[in-house]
Amino acid sequence: MTKIGIIHYTAPPKAIGGVEIVIERHAKYLSEAGYEVYSIYGDGGGLNYNGVVEHKIPLLSPHNSEIRDIQKDTIEQGKEDSKFSAVRNRIKEELIEALSNIDTCIVHNIPSMPFNFAATAAINELVDKSSAKMIFWLHDSILLRDEGKSQIGKFPFTLLHYKNPKIIYVTPTNFRAKQFSQLPEPYNLDKMVVIPNGVDVEEYIKIDETTKLLLKKLGLSFEDYIIVVPVRVTPRKNIELAFFVVDELKHLMSAVGRIRVLVTGPPEHQVTKMGALYSEYLHELIERRNLRENVIFCHEYISENREYKDGEIKKWSVADVYNISDLVFIPSKEEGFGLPVIEAGAARRPLFCSRIPPFQELIRDDLEGFMFDLSESPKSIAFRIYRQFLEDRVLNNFENVIKRFDWKSIIAYKIIPLL
Repeated sequence: MTKIGIIHYTAPPKAIGGVEIVIERHAKYLSEAGYEVYSIYGDGGGLNYNGVVEHKIPLLSPHNSEIRDIQKDTIEQGKEDSKFSAVRNRIKEELIEALSNIDTCIVHNIPSMPFNFAATAAINELVDKSSAKMIFWLHDSILLRDEGKSQIGKFPFTLLHYKNPKIIYVTPTNFRAKQFSQLPEPYNLDKMVVIPNGVDVEEYIKIDETTKLLLKKLGLSFEDYIIVVPVRVTPRKNIELAFFVVDELKHLMSAVGRIRVLVTGPPEHQVTKMGALYSEYLHELIERRNLRENVIFCHEYISENREYKDGEIKKWSVADVYNISDLVFIPSKEEGFGLPVIEAGAARRPLFCSRIPPFQELIRDDLEGFMFDLSESPKSIAFRIYRQFLEDRVLNNFENVIKRFDWKSIIAYKIIPLL
């Protein structure tokens, strides 16, 4: 039996984010296809699929207290010291043990993100020693962002984007692949394999009694016009634009009923805008615009999959949220892939999103979704939503998702041939 290792800082289902969702689906469908999958992580975990073995290495987690101290010291000093070397070697030894019988090893984001440089260094050295096929699955990179570009050439950022002929580099969009190829030497990565993220289509085409309970939990009704903003609460997601648009829609669609906006993602507590925490800034905006009856932050009720306790529903799935929605609105300034775009298609929901390269790569404007420029006025965007409301069309987007983004197809035709 072929054995596949999957390495990340954190693992589903106890840790959840975009990368963890991808890892969970990879583990599920590869194990169902007959592979033995080893999930190797620092924090989280809890997958219980047949054929999936978990291996926890606490030093992989950016939240580990020892790692936090070493990260801080290493970035401040700009050089490797004895503590860094010792932890790197400990991580490497544990990884060698975990990967002793692995045929292919997939490493998510650790080679390109700045959250645990000791782990990045350990994996770089592991590439040279391991006989396993190595796949670096890079959803994002700090070197593509302004704060990372200023660190190019400085240790420990020199550890990122490690190159070796043994490594296959994967990224989710052609846009990302182009970004990686345009970085300066030695960080540029050419000829990356593009494999998109996917959805379980069947989860997005149902509404049952449990889904209806979500309406009740959130105080919604089918008479409401429900807009889902399926993003984390962080400035690059540009959530304030959604609020400005809703303020305009309240007047345009007053005869339709209440306009309700569901923001599904959790807040990132460290990020700020205009001197205040971003979540506080948004709540202040809600007060100023009198949107208290329109905006619902519902992340505490939402998980990737439904969660039950003692037979009662405790958390609903992302698919449940889409299935009670009338429209999906994604105003992001920056995205690595844009999974909500294909989720909206799977759920057969109209989509409005910002005209940024990852979204342009995923959909055809005015056929599978509607894009707006970030400079476009909220009033103009609201009017376009109102006009689309009068002439609903989403079937073509659903058929496109079925063909291109169903997880089973991605696993069978793109990932397994790579292994």
